[in-house]
Amino acid sequence: MTHLATLAGDVPGFAAFTTAGPGAAHLLAERVRAARGGWLVDLDDRSTAVVWGGPERSPEPGPDSSPTETWQVVLGATARTDERALTRADVRRLLGAGDAGSLLAEVIPPFAAAGWRPDDGCVTAVVDWLGFRHVYLATGPGWSGVSSSAAVLGGCVGDGLDRTAVLVQSQLGWQTGGRSLHSGVRKVGAGSRVALRAGGVRETVVVPSAARAAPTDGPPERAAADTVAEVVARFLDDHDDALLQLTGGLDSRILLGAIPRSRRPRVEALTLAVPGSPDAEIAGRLSRAEGMRHRVIDLDGLADLDPGEAHALTAAASRRVEGMADPLALASLLWAERGIGGRPRLAGLGGEVARGFYYFGPAVRLRVRPLLSTGLARWRMFPNESVEADALLPELGSVAPEVAAAEVHHELAAAHRSWWPATDEFYLWQRMQRWAGTLASATAYDRSTVNPMLSRRFIDLARCLGPGEKRSMRYLGRILLETDPALADIELDGRPTPRTYAEPTWANSWRLGRVQAQKVVGKARQRTSRTTRPPAGGEIMAAKVLAHWRADPADLSLLAGILRPDWLDRVVAGERSPAPSTVALMVNLSQAARGAMDQAGTSVSPQWASAGRVLGRSSARMAVRD
Repeated sequence: MTHLATLAGDVPGFAAFTTAGPGAAHLLAERVRAARGGWLVDLDDRSTAVVWGGPERSPEPGPDSSPTETWQVVLGATARTDERALTRADVRRLLGAGDAGSLLAEVIPPFAAAGWRPDDGCVTAVVDWLGFRHVYLATGPGWSGVSSSAAVLGGCVGDGLDRTAVLVQSQLGWQTGGRSLHSGVRKVGAGSRVALRAGGVRETVVVPSAARAAPTDGPPERAAADTVAEVVARFLDDHDDALLQLTGGLDSRILLGAIPRSRRPRVEALTLAVPGSPDAEIAGRLSRAEGMRHRVIDLDGLADLDPGEAHALTAAASRRVEGMADPLALASLLWAERGIGGRPRLAGLGGEVARGFYYFGPAVRLRVRPLLSTGLARWRMFPNESVEADALLPELGSVAPEVAAAEVHHELAAAHRSWWPATDEFYLWQRMQRWAGTLASATAYDRSTVNPMLSRRFIDLARCLGPGEKRSMRYLGRILLETDPALADIELDGRPTPRTYAEPTWANSWRLGRVQAQKVVGKARQRTSRTTRPPAGGEIMAAKVLAHWRADPADLSLLAGILRPDWLDRVVAGERSPAPSTVALMVNLSQAARGAMDQAGTSVSPQWASAGRVLGRSSARMAVRD
């Protein structure tokens, strides 16, 4: 069991504290070290950092190091711009007090770093312009803390789980805004730098979120294709053993098209074979045509896992995602990729902001209204990852959809744009940042991964286009035509060729209309049947986790303040088998509860309070058991 749990075990991380009085920061860091392991770095008498999961060596500088190099960590294996890898001096500049916006805007997400500025006695941290790499912030009486782990800071705050965050996640499967599952802990904003000193915090936006003006010379699809080709070429120059994550979709095909034909036979493609998906067959056909080696990884053998092993792997995956994404999906993926190692990757997932597939409503200028926001949430977002309505306590289940829809509307309205552009901004700054970014943060140390579609230049080009130019993947199809027209004539995964999307003739419009109608019917059936869409391996892992809980239901006792006790009894008795989306939330909440217990050194059971907290002290008191 141990070797499987290690696949998703606690990844390297850090927490740093500053306090108003001397010595208190060391005590906070020592408390974290006792729970997480690692080593302490006393920066001064009011500032201490704890680092865990990395190589067992002191982070102190050598005898020739300057004072500005005393402590500095990069939170992941990837730290580069479109053109080159970042140097240690670059990271110091990003963490410094001066202007580093132009450099940070060129750094490809995910990226974050933390360090110590001895000149002004500040602990600092900086995150990429998209906020893709997650870093968290919390304050308390006389102290402030920043960490790669929301759970660690949540244990220091001691106010338990955030009620609104739990309700939102029960419907979306991920978080919105700056929320974390832990009350009093928030995510550092996109493109921001935080400075902690003597218990205080100052957060500065280094890279504004507004899109930069698109270049005026030539069509935008040509500029986007050039950007992807440049990033791909530079990355392959630095990593000649890189793998190309190739699927049957359009995003990864654009990356393939960006690789020069003469170079393609030296690149190995990697595909996850998902039952019922044509990805492996299409990717294999593409690889053979280009003379590329093709490695297919599958989920064969996942069903043979012992339930205890599956639970340990899923629980560890939940800790990786800080309880804020699907741990079943991550556990299945890590298990499938267990033999690949840390080879660098080119990833092409994430072209949502350039795709326009989520446009909802007529092609007219509309204001963002609660009715539209609720429709988008209930039609497209909730059906995929929401929990069964009767699983939550009645007082929670009755309000969860409304609370989640209100949060979606709040973020849509915050864009201050008309309806369709607002949905573009929502998917970029919410769905991309808080869902895809959570998963990227969870695997940031596993390997060096570059996604050219997260380049600021690529995304700014898409943001400067009108919805009509992006709708139905028209823009992405045109980018592929610019990189390799031959690839645009090969069908996608169950959809027409990219050229069909790129060239809106009457015949192509008719074909796309049929595809869209089929999608609408499928989504309607999904809503009517109230079925969710499990990730690859999700159903198998959910069944294994349920089998473990039925043999050892200790974790389920931690959910009594959130889920219905009679419903939990039926689950343990085998009379009810929750959907994978519900099992995912159960794993996340039970691990959050257990983590709070481990850090506090006490046994707790969740209880809601009027302040909306669970596992809290304050108005939601800890239930301490002997």
